[in-house]
Amino acid sequence: MIRKKLDVLEEEEKRTLQYASIEGEAFHSTVLAKLLGADEIELEERLAHLARTHRLILSLGEEELPDGSLATRYRFAHALYQNSLYGDLVSKRRIQLHRQAGEHLAAHYKQQSPRIATQLALHFERGRDFEQAVEFLIHAGDNATKLFANAEAEEHYTHALELVGKLSSEPQHEKLSSLYQKRGAANMALGRFSQSVDDYTAMLEQARALGSLEKESAALNAVSFTLFFSHRLEEMEARSEEALAVAERAGNEALRLDTMGLVALKHLCYGELDEGKPILDEIAKSARAIDYKPALLTALTWRACLYFFQTDYERAVEFATAGRKLATELRNGFLLLTSVFFQGLSQGNLGRMSEALAILEEGIQMARRNGDSFWFPRMPNCIGWIHRELQDLEGAMRYDQQGLEVGREYHVLEAEANSLINLGIDHSHRGENSETLAAFDEVHEIFGRDAWFRWRYNIRLQAATAEHWLAQGDVEKTRKFALQLLEIAVKYEAHKYVAVAHKLLAQVALANNDLAEAQKQFEAGLEELRQFPAPLVEWKIYADLGRLKLRLGDRNAAQAAFAQAGEIVNRIADNTADAELKERFLNSDVVREVLNGAANTAVT
Repeated sequence: MIRKKLDVLEEEEKRTLQYASIEGEAFHSTVLAKLLGADEIELEERLAHLARTHRLILSLGEEELPDGSLATRYRFAHALYQNSLYGDLVSKRRIQLHRQAGEHLAAHYKQQSPRIATQLALHFERGRDFEQAVEFLIHAGDNATKLFANAEAEEHYTHALELVGKLSSEPQHEKLSSLYQKRGAANMALGRFSQSVDDYTAMLEQARALGSLEKESAALNAVSFTLFFSHRLEEMEARSEEALAVAERAGNEALRLDTMGLVALKHLCYGELDEGKPILDEIAKSARAIDYKPALLTALTWRACLYFFQTDYERAVEFATAGRKLATELRNGFLLLTSVFFQGLSQGNLGRMSEALAILEEGIQMARRNGDSFWFPRMPNCIGWIHRELQDLEGAMRYDQQGLEVGREYHVLEAEANSLINLGIDHSHRGENSETLAAFDEVHEIFGRDAWFRWRYNIRLQAATAEHWLAQGDVEKTRKFALQLLEIAVKYEAHKYVAVAHKLLAQVALANNDLAEAQKQFEAGLEELRQFPAPLVEWKIYADLGRLKLRLGDRNAAQAAFAQAGEIVNRIADNTADAELKERFLNSDVVREVLNGAANTAVT
């Protein structure tokens, strides 16, 4: 049927449509006129006749091109018409027309040519102008990167690398170095760390072939950063030492700051926080002095992480928010998600539940759009934690289970360990003792295999284990794990968990009927939180203190403690926009006890 419709065309009409098929399913009259060597007005009349009489093409209206030319856009009524006409062109004619179409489009778009990079890359590749095809594939990849479409960017850079081999025999070290760097960054953002390491290693080889110390240092920094997130810490240390030496030989302060960021990350990973903290602060100061934004982004992001670890949640929010803004400006998808992660967790720890949930949900959507497989698996169990804090235990279990599944699917051990800790807590709430212990055993097994931020996750595990044994009524085991928790929380200045440890030790003292010791431990926990607010822990300590005061017969003190807990509870509820979650929280037994205690225990 298509052939019959095409066979009735006059030879000039058929040739017109064959040349139009070069542009694809849609085409511009101005470009087609140049391909045909035809007068534009005569061509417009011919196209109008073809649209009206044969209905093979449709007019899409006029369009002003960047160079000021006025063109009419058309499209084929069906893709099969375009495919058939395109197939009728002999190979050498197609090659010639594609090259010409690319040149004419590039001339019309001038400096705005990168806007249509994918289209131009196709024309120049099919026109066998591989030099320009590679250039526009790079532009296409860069365009995708700006939109955080990292999988698409990786495909464009890969295709460009394939075409580089078809260029002249002259060395292409500069182009290859740039392409490997760009593809390495795209793979890094996708969480494809082994591929990213390979790309940056290839970039390093090209840099050394060029004899450029700056490019060599940049490549070593990139390799080191990716090795870090691949959990290949020994290799990372060796490469970062090389990078620092090369940066110093090059006398390049910006590259030195990049390497110092890696040194700080290594310290954070091993729990050497006193060593990492001043390095990050120095990087931020120096980066601002020379206006070097990539290093400043590194300092802001990981300083937010450290503030979060050490319970300075307001500063963590401040730094994560600044890091998020700068990551967006620099189109750094990986550190953008890092900032979102710590911003959401810090808001949650401040009791701003709706803000936290919104940020983490946004992070999940962002990670899915960007193709991220590193930060996405960490976020469901964080949402599960918030649901558990709001007494939605079923919702918590659901999100924690999802976190475990995606952690295992994407082979992210930290996400798997954190989800297992959360699930152990969920099972403990249900009284499912064997399931809790099985989950914690799996976490220990992961710790035995991997040292990556093990100190941090171990703090959570000690706290969860102590809470479990407290629920089981095993006072000695509760005391053992609470003391271990206190020791490591003090060591790493994790003030929230210092308070949790004191709360647990107070519960042990209550079980032993040592009421004075219990009060001392509750007061110690509250004192810790006066400088480092953590309202999700604080209200629970005040509630426990209220119960203790009732036991001591001090109703006024009990009422005051319950009132303090109630004030925090109401603030948390006011910051929970989800009506169902808010109602579940306020109607839970533990919260109702606090609110009733605040209202009913005063001496009249």
